[in-house]
Amino acid sequence: MLRHPVRRGVGLLGAVVVASGVLAACSPNHQGGAESGACAAVIVHDGQLYLGTGGMKRDPATTGRLVDGVVPGCDDSGGQLPTDPDQHVKVEELADVPVSTAVLWQDVVYVRRGAELPVQARTWFRAPKCASSNGFELTADWIGVTSPRRARFDGDLRPPYRLEVHVVNGPRAYVGATIHVRADAATRPGLSPRDVRSSLVHGGQVVARVDCVDGQFHATSLQVPGKR
Repeated sequence: MLRHPVRRGVGLLGAVVVASGVLAACSPNHQGGAESGACAAVIVHDGQLYLGTGGMKRDPATTGRLVDGVVPGCDDSGGQLPTDPDQHVKVEELADVPVSTAVLWQDVVYVRRGAELPVQARTWFRAPKCASSNGFELTADWIGVTSPRRARFDGDLRPPYRLEVHVVNGPRAYVGATIHVRADAATRPGLSPRDVRSSLVHGGQVVARVDCVDGQFHATSLQVPGKR
């Protein structure tokens, strides 16, 4: 699977490889859990250790209040390089969740060790099903793409394929959610090799016209903004 972090201005991806017929990329996991290497995703706040969670599918609401946190220095080079210094950061207070339980930083929820998120937070980890009766348009940050076909050249993407995207504009039920949009031979237009290569280098967005098919998001058209 080809992946790149694009939400909220996160940096560009690293090396791209092709394996087992799937486009793949080495990049930080912008949606939680430990990042690449041996360093765990942890933050210290008020002397307490907070652990990063993975698998978030919806943006949690925040209050706008910021508090201090520290990302501990880490050596993920096996001793080949000096340990990174501690990083002082501002973390966000979550709505209806006390800071003593969890905080948000760079789109990842960090939960204090020994604490548990409230039951209502479970929705953050469930992607919405496609449930609109009529077709609709959405604009989304392009996170990744999976295809069963082996790439023949850089940027080669032939249907069927599945885009992983983070919705930034469209029906309210889907904005702020990370979903998968499916494309097939009937998707016109689809994404071109140039679109794929540009996204690898720069990150980017996609505009999709979508129909709901058995709860899944099916693209009738896919375009890159500025080319419409």
